[in-house]
Amino acid sequence: MDTTMGSPASLINATTSASIRQDDLSDLSQRIDINNISRPPIGSSPHSRSDAQPRQNCSPYPSDRFQTLNKIRDALDDGEVGAVPPSPVVSFGTQQEIRPNLFRALSRDDHMAQSLSSSFSGLTEPTEASSRSALSSQATTPSGMDTGKIQHAPQARQKSVAKAYCRSYEILNFVVQPKSSIPSDVPTHQYATECLEAAESSRLNPYALHPEEYHLLRHHISHAQVTTYLNIRNSILRLWLQNPRLCVTRKIAIGCANSRWFDAASVCYDWLVRGGYINYGCVQLQDKPAVESSPANGGRRRTVVVVGAGISGLSCARQLQGLFAQYADRFTEMGESVPKVVIVEGRSRVGGRVYSREFKTKLNGRNPDFKDKRRTAEMGGMIITGFERGNPINILVRGQLGLQYHALTPETTIYDSSGKPVNPTRDVLVENLYNDCLDRVSEYKYKMQPLKSILGNRDLLDEGRDSPRDGSKTIMEAEEATAALPHSLPVSEQSVPEKVNLVPVSADKLTGRVHNQPGIPASAKVAEKVAAMGWTLRSQPEPDFELKLEDAVASGDATLGSVMDHAVARYKDLIDLNAQDCRLFNWHIANLEYSNAASLHRLSLSLWDIDAGNEWEGSHTMVVGGYQGVARGLLQCPTPLDLITKFAVKTIRYHSSSSDGPASIESEDGTVVTADNVVCTVPLGVLKQGDIKFDPALPQWKTGAIERLGFGVLNKVVLVYKEIFWDSNRHIFGVLRNPPNKNSTRQEDYSLNRGRFFQWFNVTNTTGLPCLIGLMAGEAGFDTERSTNESLVEEATQVLRSVFGRKVPYPVESVITRWGSDRFARGSYSSAAPEMLPEDYDLMAQPIGNLSFAGEHTTGTHPATVHGAYLSGLRAASEVLEGILGPIEVPTPLILPKDSVLLHKRKETAKNPIQARREAYELEIADHIRDTIGERPLRPNKVTATGYLLFSKQNFENARKKCEAGRKNGKPRTTPNDVRVMTSKMWKEATPEERQPYEEDALAQRAAYNKAMVVFNEESRVWDEKAVRLRARYEAEHGGSVGGHERERERGEGIWGWEEREGGSKLRRGKQVSYAGTA
Repeated sequence: MDTTMGSPASLINATTSASIRQDDLSDLSQRIDINNISRPPIGSSPHSRSDAQPRQNCSPYPSDRFQTLNKIRDALDDGEVGAVPPSPVVSFGTQQEIRPNLFRALSRDDHMAQSLSSSFSGLTEPTEASSRSALSSQATTPSGMDTGKIQHAPQARQKSVAKAYCRSYEILNFVVQPKSSIPSDVPTHQYATECLEAAESSRLNPYALHPEEYHLLRHHISHAQVTTYLNIRNSILRLWLQNPRLCVTRKIAIGCANSRWFDAASVCYDWLVRGGYINYGCVQLQDKPAVESSPANGGRRRTVVVVGAGISGLSCARQLQGLFAQYADRFTEMGESVPKVVIVEGRSRVGGRVYSREFKTKLNGRNPDFKDKRRTAEMGGMIITGFERGNPINILVRGQLGLQYHALTPETTIYDSSGKPVNPTRDVLVENLYNDCLDRVSEYKYKMQPLKSILGNRDLLDEGRDSPRDGSKTIMEAEEATAALPHSLPVSEQSVPEKVNLVPVSADKLTGRVHNQPGIPASAKVAEKVAAMGWTLRSQPEPDFELKLEDAVASGDATLGSVMDHAVARYKDLIDLNAQDCRLFNWHIANLEYSNAASLHRLSLSLWDIDAGNEWEGSHTMVVGGYQGVARGLLQCPTPLDLITKFAVKTIRYHSSSSDGPASIESEDGTVVTADNVVCTVPLGVLKQGDIKFDPALPQWKTGAIERLGFGVLNKVVLVYKEIFWDSNRHIFGVLRNPPNKNSTRQEDYSLNRGRFFQWFNVTNTTGLPCLIGLMAGEAGFDTERSTNESLVEEATQVLRSVFGRKVPYPVESVITRWGSDRFARGSYSSAAPEMLPEDYDLMAQPIGNLSFAGEHTTGTHPATVHGAYLSGLRAASEVLEGILGPIEVPTPLILPKDSVLLHKRKETAKNPIQARREAYELEIADHIRDTIGERPLRPNKVTATGYLLFSKQNFENARKKCEAGRKNGKPRTTPNDVRVMTSKMWKEATPEERQPYEEDALAQRAAYNKAMVVFNEESRVWDEKAVRLRARYEAEHGGSVGGHERERERGEGIWGWEEREGGSKLRRGKQVSYAGTA
C-alpha cells in the first residue's frame, strides 16, 4: 500500500497471516528440467560485482529453472491453503543426461562410474574441536521447571557398536573391477589433492578417522591400514562432489578400492550415507524402488512423523525418504514395505524461522532483473556464512537447487549519533581495544576436550598412495597393548591431540561472530598492549597494571556482560575514553549481542563462544528472492514430501524405553496421527514455554537442558522505499546510539539502547526493491515485542534522517518481526545462558526411546544457524534408521587376507593342477599353524626417529597454520612441502633447550626399539620351532592330501615344481606360501 510522504506507510506484523490466491499454485504442473546445464565448481567462491547487482552467473542453472517452485505460495506465506497439493515429480533428468559417458564396463554386464575431474578452492584442514553455544530469554522462560537438581542422561543410544558377521573367503559379493571408479586420465597428484579437498569440503579431516569411524573400525583394521581406508573414503567423497544432484551407488563407491578392500569400501559407503556426508539433500536416487502405498503381502509399513517443517524438519524428512529408498532391500528382507514419512506443521507455510516474506509493493518497471520474480525480505535466517569447508547449504544452493545468490562485502561506514561518519582511525583504535578485551575475557572460556584422532600416513595420502603394509594388530589390540605397558596412557587418552586455545582476534561485522585463532589469551601486559595500539596512557600507570578480571569472575553470578563491564571500567583507569569512544565500544558489543540474540548479561562467561573453530570459509552471501527457497526445494525436490499444515501439536505420545513402539501426535483440534517413530524439531523456545505436552513426561536430564540453555530474541524492522537515498555500493552501515544521558561514559548506561537500529542492511540487490533492514539486538530485541509499529517506524526514520538528512521519506511499506511473540517460535535462536553446562547441547540431541530431536538447539558445533539446523536433521534421520535397521554390519575379517584373495584368483584362472593343489595344501598347513599357536610375532616397527622428526611431527599443525596465515588471497593451497619447509625453519630457530626434549625422546625410542628387537628375535625363534613341529605332525596325519607321486616329486624337488610348456617341461621356481603372514 502506497502512502504520501510524511506519514508512516503500511505497518505489517511479520507474524500476521496474509491470504494466498489459489491460482498461485497453478504452475505446479510444469516440470523442472535442469539437464546438461554447466555450473561452476562447488568449491568456488562467489565474488561481489562492482556494480553491486545480483550475480547472474552464481547459479548453476538459468534463473527460469526454478520458476515452478516460486509459485508454491502455500509453502512461503501464512495463508488459507492447508496443505501442499499433489504435484508431478520434479525431474532432474536421466542418468545419461546428467552424467554423459559416466558408466564404464564393470565386468561383462555391470557398469562403474568414471569420476570426472573437479576443481576445488583452497581449503584448510578442519579443526578437531567440537563446540556449542547458549542463552536465556525472558519471553520464553518456562514456568514450573525445577532447576535445583541436574540429572544426567543415561548411556542411552550412543552410536551403537557395529555388528560383526562372518563370510566365506571364497565369496566376493560385488562384481566390480578393482579401482574402476578412479579415473585413469587424471594425474595421480591432482587426484590425491581433489580427494583431500573433497574430505575438507565434507566436514571431515582427510588425514584422520572421524570418531564414529574409529569406533566402527577399531576392532577390524590396523593403524597401517588407516591410510588405505582414508584413501577410499576420500575418493567416495570426491565422487559425490562431482555431481551432487545424482546419488553415488554402492557399486560406484566400491570401485574406489581394490578387491581386498571391497567390504571395507562397502562399510565406508554405509557410514557416509547414514551420516549424511553423501547422497543428501535434493538428490535424484538411481534405481529408486517403487514405494508402495500399502504394505506388500500384508507386511508392516512403518510411519515416521516429523514435527515441524522448518529447515531441520525438512532436512530430516528429506533424508529419511532418501535413506529408506536406498535401503529398500533391507525392508524387503524384513518383510516390510518402505516406511512412510509425514511432516506435521503448525503454520500454513514451510521454513520455520527461515521466512522470506513477499512485499505488497510492486514499483513496476524498477529492476528488470526481478521481472516475474518474488520480491521478498528475510524475516529470520538471512546470511549464508561462507560456502567453503563443508557447509551443506553449499550443496543445496549451488549444487542441487541452483538458487541465485549475491555476495556481501563487509566494508562498513559507522555514523555517530550526530550523523557524521566516525573517524576511521578512532574506529580502529576502539575496535582493537574491544578485541583485546575479548582476548582477556577468553581466559575464562571452557576448554573443550579434543577428540581422539587416529591419523593415516600424511605423506602417502598427499600422494594418493595406499599403505604398503597391513600390520598384524588391530587398532584396539595395539591400544590395549600400549595401555598395558608401565606408565602408559589408558586407551581413552591415547592419540588425543593437545588442547588448542582459541583466542578472539576480530569480529565479523556482517554477522557479529567472533573470529578466533590459536594462541594464548592475555599473553601481553595490558599497558604494553594498549600503548602498542596507539592509545595515550594516563600520566604513569602502575608497573604491573592488570584488569583484575578475577575480582569480577569471583562473584557468584558472573556473566560475560558483567566481566566485560568490569574490564571497561579498568581500561578507563589506564586511558581516557570519551563519550564517543564508549558509543563505539558498545556498538561492537551490540554486534556481539546480535550474533547471540541476547544481551551479554544473559551469556555464560565460559561457554558463550562454545562453537569456536567450526566456522565456514568464503564470502558471506544472501539468496536472491529469499532464503526460503531452500526450504521450498527440500519440500518439493526431487519428489514432494507428505506435509500436513495448520497442525498445531498439543501432545506427543511416545515409547520411552524402546526405539520400536507405538507413538502418536495429537493436534489442538483433536486430530491424531499415529506413528512408529517421532522426530521433534520444534524450536527450543516452544519447548521452554511448555506448549507441547509429552506423554510420558520428558526425563529430568532433558528438561534440565531445556531450562539451562538460552533462547533469545533478535528482531528486524524492514523498510521499503521508492528511491535509494543511501550508499548503494555498501551492504551494511552502522549507527552509534546514545545512552539516556548522551554524555555518559558509564558502561552500564549503554545496555538498553546500544542495539536499537545499530546496524542496517542494504538488501536492494536480493529483494528487487529499495529496501533497508534495521536490527534490534540485545535488550532492544525484547523491547520490540512491546513497542507499536508506528513508534518503531518513526524512530527508524529519525535515525536515518540523522544520517542522510531531513529529506528521508517515510517508507512505502514496512514489516516488523516479533519472534518472541510468535507461538511457533517463542524467540529467534539458542545461546549460552549463564547456567548452561558444556554437555547441554548433546543432551538436547539425545533421543528418548522412539522420540528423536533436531533443530539448531541440538547441535553443539553449529548452534543458532541455518546450516546447524540442517545438519541436526541429517543426524536425527540417521538415528531413526539405526533404530529400525540396527547399526552398520561389519564383516569379519573386514579386509581379506592376501593369500585368500590369491586363492580366489587361482580358482578363476586355468592353472597347472599339481601346482594349484600344492599351494592349496600349503594354505591348509598355514591355517592349521595359525589356529594352534597364533600369528607369528610381529617385527617391531623400525625406528628412524631423530629430534627433528619428532619436533616436525608435533609441530606440523602449528607450521601449517603459520603457512595458512601467510597465504595471500589467490595463492594456491598450502602444500605439504610448504609445511615441511616451515617446520625446518622452526627447528633451526629453536634454542638448544627447546631441542633437548625431542633429542632425548629420540634416543629413548631407539633404545626401546633395540630392546624390543631382542624380545622379537627370541619369540620368533620359539614360534618357528613350534611351527616346524606342527607342520611335520600335520603332514604325517594328512600326508595323502597332496597325492602319491606328487608328494614323491615334492620330496625330490623340494620347493621346485614343474610347469608344462609346449615342446616339453620346464623347471621353474614354485611360489612359496608363507604361514608367517606379512610379518
